[in-house]
This record gives sequence, C-alpha cells and structure tokens, in this order.
Amino acid sequence: MNYYITTSIPYVNGEPHIGFGMELLQADVLARYARQQGKPVIFTTGTDEHGGKVAEKAKSLGLETKAYTDKISKLFRDLAKQLNISNDRFIRTTDTGHEQRAQLIWEALKNDIYKGSYTGLYCTGCEAIVTEAVAKENGGICPDHKKPYEKIQEDNYFFKLSAYAPKIQTAIESGALQILPATRKHEILSVIKGGLTDISISRPKEKIAWGIPVPGDKDQVMYVWFEALLNYITVLGYPEHKDYKIFWTANVQVIGKDILRLHAAIRTAILLGLEAPLPKTLFIVVFLNVEGKKMSNTRLSVVIRKTKF
Repeated sequence: MNYYITTSIPYVNGEPHIGFGMELLQADVLARYARQQGKPVIFTTGTDEHGGKVAEKAKSLGLETKAYTDKISKLFRDLAKQLNISNDRFIRTTDTGHEQRAQLIWEALKNDIYKGSYTGLYCTGCEAIVTEAVAKENGGICPDHKKPYEKIQEDNYFFKLSAYAPKIQTAIESGALQILPATRKHEILSVIKGGLTDISISRPKEKIAWGIPVPGDKDQVMYVWFEALLNYITVLGYPEHKDYKIFWTANVQVIGKDILRLHAAIRTAILLGLEAPLPKTLFIVVFLNVEGKKMSNTRLSVVIRKTKF
C-alpha cells in the first residue's frame, strides 16, 4: 500500500525556526516507519512564496521579490538536509508547475466561484481577512503582528464554502477525515457548526501583484493561502500524472494548529469541489513558545540561522 505524507509549507517572509524543524522531524519519523514496513513512500515539504508580505519583505531588503524567495526557500531546503529529513520532494509555490496546475484547479472549480464585493478587516502580516468579532476580541490589533487591522473594500472572487459545510461536518464526525488530537477535532467542528460563510479567494492585482494570475482576469491574483492549499496535489502532478493517481490521498498531513481551519474546512471543501478523495488524517502539532508567545518566522529569537542579504 502506497504511503503519502506531507508537512505544511512555511511562509517565506522570514527564516526557518525550530518550531518548523520539529514539524519536519515528526513527519520524518512517520515516513521512515512506513518505509521500514516496505511501503512505497512519497514525503513532501516545501515553501509558500506568494503574497503581499513577501513582496514587502523583499522590498525592505532592497531585493527583487523572486531573488528574495530564492534565498529564503533555499534555507528551508537546507534545513531539511541539516536535520537529515528523508523528504522525497520539495515544492515551491513559485514553481511553474504549481502555478499552472493551480490555474487548472481554479478552472475546475469555476461552478463554485463567483465575483462579489468584499468589505472587511485585513492583516497583511497574517495574509488573512478577519471578522469584526475577532477584531473586537483582539482590541482591533493583530495579536501576532501588533498592528491595527486594515479596513479594505474591493471586488474579489469568492468560493462557495458554505455549500460544503454539511459534507465537511459529516466527513470529520464520521472519521473519514480524522483529526488528531481529538481536541482539535472538537475545535474545528465547533467552528463549522457556528456557520461557514463563502470566502474571498482573490485580491486585486493593484493591491497585491506578487501572486498567480486568476484565469481570464488580468486584474486579479489568487489569494496566497488559497493556491498554497493546492500544493499537496500539485506536487503529485494533479490531475493527470501517475503519482497523483496512485499516491493521493494523503495518509497523514502534519500541520500547525493555526492553520487547522484552512486545512480541515477550506481545503476539504476544495477537494470536495474537485470530487477528489479527502486526506485520511490531519495531525496537528503544538506550538513551541518563547516567553509565552508562539514561534514564527518573524520572531528573530527563534531563527535557526541568521542570513545576511
């Protein structure tokens, strides 16, 4: 029986930290164990490289954005080698193959995509839109980046997430999509039962130019997290490659708790829209903390290696 395992793909707005190193090690243990059992294995990791904050970081360093992403992505690739991680593949979302396949997936989902107007609050550091309730709970300031949320109003493309809520809930409750530990299962079920709304999956190119163009609309780029969620199948050559046909679905995907909703709800809806099998297990790792705060690419105290640009 084939065995497919992935880590999340970290954002390249900063250098590798030991929290992601731990994620790599946990996935590596599972991959090695599967190989010892004689199973054919594909183990993937990689880097998430589009979006506004990556472009801003590159600009602050006086670098072209692609040159900057090349440097940071190499640090993550080197980290895997330094830790003797046995990954078979390393995907970059700036790879031509990923960009082309992301556009194919957009076209395949076109019946679930529509254009509409969005007004809300946004954090560039998180590359995320937040609800008024979340913003109010945080006092109007992103707790991770210590900056006020920005109010935006723009015409974007939306994905019909709400239409898939019942199927997502059923998949998780039945164990078809297993979420470990159980506390995270209960957490995401609470979110789903509270109601899933349709989500914006693009941004105007005039706001964020560093991204994958939306097919048929030169003025829009795909929202970074939307196309990043596709990497787990694009790295296998979705939809036509033999590797996709024989290795998907994923046996285990190792991710951090902060991206649980993206993977358990939104990515699940995308796969349902594609009529693709769901992953068997999402394994949610805990955060490593420094002075009571989670490690992240932007907290230099936890960077594994500091690089001069």
